[in-house]
Amino acid sequence: MRLAVIAAVATLAAATASAEIVETVKVKITGGPNAGTHEASTESGGCSYGYAGPGSWGNQLSSRDKDPKKLNSLQLIVPDAKKAASGTDKFMVLVGFGPLLHRSAEYKVDTTKGAKSGSGTVTVKDGGNTGHVTFNATTADGVKLEGEIDCKTVARAEK
Repeated sequence: MRLAVIAAVATLAAATASAEIVETVKVKITGGPNAGTHEASTESGGCSYGYAGPGSWGNQLSSRDKDPKKLNSLQLIVPDAKKAASGTDKFMVLVGFGPLLHRSAEYKVDTTKGAKSGSGTVTVKDGGNTGHVTFNATTADGVKLEGEIDCKTVARAEK
């Protein structure tokens, strides 16, 4: 019995230790209270194709880190991933710090249809099972966001 318990604990520990990073995000912020370079990664969420509309590219990084100085959220929606292969100025990016309901800082650029909050460019390199996104954006308040998303996996709603 004791060996069975030890084996079960070892199996659980190995499964937990082997959780794979699905994406890594790097963001350089110029201006605002969180100026500097920030990095985060996650074992869930990540990049997607087709979930925010046909042909769209998305990203959802969320961590449970409550430190108000740490990057813990990055959402991205690009309505047309194919156009974004050569760069597009139609996108929404939201970068957050601190707990979801009590953000210490949040930076948003939304240039999608009907919205005009900031400006910039996003490029999506869709590798099928992987992807790489770069963005260079400026909020309406003048805070600059330069970043990249390295997607180890891409969830697909459509092919």
